[in-house]
Amino acid sequence: ANNRWGYFPSISAGWRLSDENFAKSIDFISDLKLRASYGLTGNFKIPNYGALGSLSYYAYVFGGATPGATNGAAPSSQPNPDLSWEKTAQANFGVDGTIFGDNLNFSFDYYNSNTTDLLLNVPVPLSTGFSTQLVNIGKVNNRGIEVNLGTQQKFGSLTWTASANFSTNKNEVIELGPGNADIINTGSVANAYFITRVGEEIGSYYLPQQAGVFKNQAEVNGYPHFIDAASNFDLATTKPGDFKFVDADGDKTIDLTKDRVIIGSYQPKFTYGFSTDFQFEGFDLSASLQGVYGNQILNLARRYFYNHEGNMNNYAGAVNRWKSEADPGSGENVRANRVGKGQNGITSSWHVESGSYLRIRNITLGYSLSGTILQRTGLTKARLYVSAQNPFLFTDYQGYNPEVSNRTATTTNGEDYGVYPTSKTISVGINVTF
Repeated sequence: ANNRWGYFPSISAGWRLSDENFAKSIDFISDLKLRASYGLTGNFKIPNYGALGSLSYYAYVFGGATPGATNGAAPSSQPNPDLSWEKTAQANFGVDGTIFGDNLNFSFDYYNSNTTDLLLNVPVPLSTGFSTQLVNIGKVNNRGIEVNLGTQQKFGSLTWTASANFSTNKNEVIELGPGNADIINTGSVANAYFITRVGEEIGSYYLPQQAGVFKNQAEVNGYPHFIDAASNFDLATTKPGDFKFVDADGDKTIDLTKDRVIIGSYQPKFTYGFSTDFQFEGFDLSASLQGVYGNQILNLARRYFYNHEGNMNNYAGAVNRWKSEADPGSGENVRANRVGKGQNGITSSWHVESGSYLRIRNITLGYSLSGTILQRTGLTKARLYVSAQNPFLFTDYQGYNPEVSNRTATTTNGEDYGVYPTSKTISVGINVTF
């Protein structure tokens, strides 16, 4: 409401080195260009009327069940008249070129951006009547590289085209307002926490560190564990076969608040892709793949797929659970009990899995009919094809789909709570032109 106008300038410059005399003598360079840019942009993705407080209708019972519920309006969100857009200042340095007789083209970019006035839902005192408020706060840095390669080759009647890409991004929280206090947000289930902390990646997983399974009573007696069920929600007294958690603060007790640590992040260390295409007389064959490496996923669906109530199928790893002191299993999965509740239902590092994957996006084989056949049918063009979308996926992730997040907020991303998987599709068709 108080911020209606913005100023977002930018500047760029380029230098085509291949036009300079000193570069013309370098035989393998066909084209070479250096470029640099700097600009300020704004993210205006503020919810409609986000700066205004809103009212919602509620029903409340006064004086017992008679005369029944009374309808009324009450505040449902806090106003913030100073809400503004995020501002990102980014510097970019790059080089574009074609080398080896136009056989290989490439581009390389290095970028460094600082985003200020982040739009974040920040926890507020419950005495306000709300849990969070959308505000502009803090500063985040993103930096990384992007590389693209491409080529096209002819071998008689065969034409081959290929391209590859690779990129990295390092995300780091620089500031979080006065005092740089941590911003802790909750996920879809109890004790599923995300933290935004200075020096770390935005929206990191903030959970107790699971350290295996108690094999016997002697281990339980000699290691910090939950003791008092009454003061720890519905946590039962620790038994052999239960999860073991790291005593992060070293106070000889396990506390859900004090013993949380940063486990990982949904942001990958790098992403990559590759596509290729072959043309031979009337035939064409193309394929593409894409992958990421180094990210983690908070797989909350493990609460159910390792649940031993018998109401759904389990992951195969449940077979190697703790069964007895003589048969402790793999040491990774707990005794047969309800994993969604009690100590063994605590959201912890046990729910965090590697999200790295390689997916074959598309494979297509086609054939374009020759001129003789076209003349007989009266068609100008005709192409038969068979195509497979998402036919293969290579990953260690146990969930349905590593390309997933149950939530859209930047501070609580990377959560899988049973999101629908990506489908595989086989298509057969014909494209015709009359």
